[in-house]
Amino acid sequence: MIPEEKMKMTINIAREALGKGELPIAAIIFYGNEIIASSHTSEKEDKRLLIHAELKALLEADKMNFSLKERKEMQLFTNLEPCMMCLGAAISFLIGEINYALEAPVDGAVKIAQAHWKWQNQNGVYYQLPKITNGIMRSESKSLFHEFLTISEPGPLYDFAKSLAERADMD
Repeated sequence: MIPEEKMKMTINIAREALGKGELPIAAIIFYGNEIIASSHTSEKEDKRLLIHAELKALLEADKMNFSLKERKEMQLFTNLEPCMMCLGAAISFLIGEINYALEAPVDGAVKIAQAHWKWQNQNGVYYQLPKITNGIMRSESKSLFHEFLTISEPGPLYDFAKSLAERADMD
């Protein structure tokens, strides 16, 4: 399966979240072409803020006790650049690759991590920044945030989605 097919699946889950009135953000963890875990944001439904798609998928996958070798062969696909919390969780999970569609200028952590990350050795386990690819199906992800603006009430989530859509429109 090519990366665009995997991202299309991710965007379809983000569209499901949008249908529930949630921010249209989703994540899927693949091992080869097998889906290990998938999720979408659920801040409105759960009335919690730390319900990020990437974190939820990583926590689900972590329960499965994969070996270090298997984890390093896994890919995380998400339609929005991971924030610092989610990127840190992906690094701690030892995921081998992160692929995302749209940059998150407000809280995206990739550029910061790429500029400052150094290898970390903790009890014989080497933590490194995963391979990161961005821009896969970027316009499709951007359009989801524009759609969110048409159905959402003003407030913090609306403002966040607006900042994503406006910034993406400038590029």
